Amino acid sequence: MQELEMKNFIPQTEARLLKLNYDVLPISVGTTVNLTVQDEVNITKVEKNSITFECSRNLVMDPKSIFEAKATCFIKRSIDPKLTEEIDLTSYDGLNEFIQHNLANLVNTAFANMSYIFASITSSFGGAPFITPPIPTPNTRIIRKI
Repeated sequence: MQELEMKNFIPQTEARLLKLNYDVLPISVGTTVNLTVQDEVNITKVEKNSITFECSRNLVMDPKSIFEAKATCFIKRSIDPKLTEEIDLTSYDGLNEFIQHNLANLVNTAFANMSYIFASITSSFGGAPFITPPIPTPNTRIIRKI
């Protein structure tokens, strides 16, 4: 079996927004608010030639103020059709390690789109845009549901 590398995946991804929640909260004047970005990547399906992820980003205010926001995106990455006989993701021993080391490259489309969505929403109606990283944060939780 061939060693798995990012160049084995086709550049095109199948991606879509699954869920978006945005709630405006009362603003406490004079209160310092800390905002934390919480990212989670769920590996929802591994097939012979593709991996499917659900990527979530949650914006958390402490104390709760200004807004709450969470988005979840679907993303599917596929192996180059020329390599389908050489690579079988369902039986690849180092798949978890590969995903962990290449997470940003595998799911960056989802996180870049969520960053854009949050910036657009928070800047609407005269607000300042809150721009989140276009890639998963270093503390991203990776969950394999299968």
